[in-house]
Amino acid sequence: MKGIDPETGLTVSGSEQAKQRLKKAITTQTASVEKRRKVGGTFRKQFGLASEQDRMTAINRIHRIIANPDNELSDIVDPVVSASIGLSGLIIKVDYTFNGKPESLTL
Repeated sequence: MKGIDPETGLTVSGSEQAKQRLKKAITTQTASVEKRRKVGGTFRKQFGLASEQDRMTAINRIHRIIANPDNELSDIVDPVVSASIGLSGLIIKVDYTFNGKPESLTL
């Protein structure tokens, strides 16, 4: 599968493309994509919130995003989501396996 990196405009494939799909799914609000209303999740509601309860809610929401079949992330397996409270909100790290190789995404 190939895609386009939204920051550089370059074509990406393999693990970089999977990372871009995961990032887009996490940062897309459910029902915001026309004709694909089930894509995304509710993680954006967590932006700007940084408490222990919000940290746990964010982890739960990201796991739901990865499990949502409409996000087409079934090739990303064994996700381990961690969230820590930073200076301006939550720092999210997702460790996962893609094509048998360990990968990581930090938001």
